[in-house]
Amino acid sequence: MDHVKELQTMNDQALGMICDYLKLKMFEENAQVVEAGQPLNAMLYIIAGSMQAYLPIRAAGEACPSTSFETLEKGMFVGEQLLDWAAKTKTFYDQLVSFKTVRCAEKVEAFALTVNDLKTLVVSRDIFQRSSKSEV
Repeated sequence: MDHVKELQTMNDQALGMICDYLKLKMFEENAQVVEAGQPLNAMLYIIAGSMQAYLPIRAAGEACPSTSFETLEKGMFVGEQLLDWAAKTKTFYDQLVSFKTVRCAEKVEAFALTVNDLKTLVVSRDIFQRSSKSEV
């Protein structure tokens, strides 16, 4: 996975800068965190609770949850593909869209890094070691 490579290539200082932007978020049981087809607005790191991610299916024109889902638990990410996107985008206007819906299976605590904070980190702090800020 490319997002893992991005994290591995970051130095401790860059990871520290990211941590400075993390915000604790609380989600109630059954809360929808991400909707398929909508922009990803944040990357989440789950510290308590669990979520379910699934591809919605269409039945009679309405989206229904799939019977096949992935359980996301403590220590896992939601929206981690935002790291790859932030490292590669040139404009930040081509916001990434989720292909899965994510709901809380129970109360969840997570650290969040928003798209706007990620943009700030890339543009002003150059966390991905770009050769030139004109690439952003």
